[in-house]
Amino acid sequence: MINLFCLQQAPAVYFYQLTRRKVVGLILLLLLANSTQASMSPNFILIVADDFGWSSMSTTMDNTKPLAKSDFYTTPNIGSLVNGGLRFSNGYAAAPVCSPTRYSIQFGKTPARLHRTRGMGKNHVDHNQVGIPQVLKSIDKNYRAAHIGKWHIDEDPARYGYDVHDGISKNKEGGFVNDRSQWKGYAEEDPKRVDSLTKRAIAFMRESTENKQPFFLQLSHYAVHSSIVYSEASFADVGLREKGKLHKNQGYAAMVQDMDLSVGTLLDAYRELGLTDNTYIIFISDNGGMPVLPQQPNKGKPYKAGLNSPLLRGKWDLTEGGIRVPFAIVGPGIAPGGQSDTPVISYDLLPTLAELAGSLEALPADLDGVSLRPLLDDGQVEVKRSDEGLIFHYPHFNRVGLNEPHSAIRFGEFKLIHFPVSERNLLFNVVHDAGERNDLSKQMPDLVSLLENKLGSYLKLVDAERPEKTESWVRAGQEGRTRTRLFERYDP
Repeated sequence: MINLFCLQQAPAVYFYQLTRRKVVGLILLLLLANSTQASMSPNFILIVADDFGWSSMSTTMDNTKPLAKSDFYTTPNIGSLVNGGLRFSNGYAAAPVCSPTRYSIQFGKTPARLHRTRGMGKNHVDHNQVGIPQVLKSIDKNYRAAHIGKWHIDEDPARYGYDVHDGISKNKEGGFVNDRSQWKGYAEEDPKRVDSLTKRAIAFMRESTENKQPFFLQLSHYAVHSSIVYSEASFADVGLREKGKLHKNQGYAAMVQDMDLSVGTLLDAYRELGLTDNTYIIFISDNGGMPVLPQQPNKGKPYKAGLNSPLLRGKWDLTEGGIRVPFAIVGPGIAPGGQSDTPVISYDLLPTLAELAGSLEALPADLDGVSLRPLLDDGQVEVKRSDEGLIFHYPHFNRVGLNEPHSAIRFGEFKLIHFPVSERNLLFNVVHDAGERNDLSKQMPDLVSLLENKLGSYLKLVDAERPEKTESWVRAGQEGRTRTRLFERYDP
């Protein structure tokens, strides 16, 4: 009610006070609206497994290939995550080795563009890049960001906006020993740090939730990279199961189980904290799994049986076993049990997170990745890429891999692998021939020419590292004279 006495005594002063109260009220409403908007920003949990193969789970990544799963390992928690949202049957890591893929995740670019195609040797990356936390904080300044576990990027995570992190951590922090003992296996209370990493991740989630701040959490496991380390309980439990025909290593199976149990602990906390309605969880591996155990320097010679079956070979190679990986996303509005067959890749994560957070404006202009947001509504739509394909580049000699520099492009149903030293191309229809058994290069020369030109044009555009400029050219490649033995698989 208006005070008539005040109106009679000091009308100007009263109306000034009334107007002032309205302005203050309006400001408070705006602040409340901004606060509400900030609290509505989604949370993101990105789980990155290390060297975890496409068919290393007890759940298939492709419902049309029900046997494309482990015959020994059990992963019920990872399986529940995959089944709870959208799985990408054609999900790829940007590289067949750890470090380049981790760069691609943070910066949304191919390892070829970043000039980081191997985890060893000189690093030519320009670290003046915009990373995931910076993009999210430009959209909503209230975002908190944490990176827990294996980083494998040669700059401090704080440079890219991480508030909580483990510094420049690599394989050693996860218990890696680079000798033959890495394959023998042993028990430990906190194997591969799965328990302590998960405990700290949950603490970050809880603190962010209590402070009503949206968050981005990247939990990068050291598992299941060697050395083989496991808990006594998992080792004993696995020992009660019948070994598979393909997967037989009890210690490795126990290590997989320990990682799966840690994912289950994280999912329990995710539900307990009431995050299901406003949090996206993404699961991915940094590259394909080990092709055999222990590793063998076979110079590309075909394996009698590979651990990534039905895919060919594994880590270190641009064959499907080296780059096709588990890739799934769960979150609000994503129907459970979905599958997308559209090819997607790790450098798509940055633009995807940005669009889900509300804006693409802060993204750099030279990104290679595209937002996967449309696929979350319809898993079979096409996503438009400027180069119309996925690009891979591994210009190194590596005796435990194909032992010859090679690059690849995935274009529609087809994948071309180009060997510049041998001046050879292999062409596969990886939709109908995921095992890359049938080389179509002689049957489809026009497509080979098209894809070779697309691949070459891109590598030239980004000034990708050339084989003769790598450290392996002389040391391992003997100035380009070494040849891969992969072609024995296709030649009479």
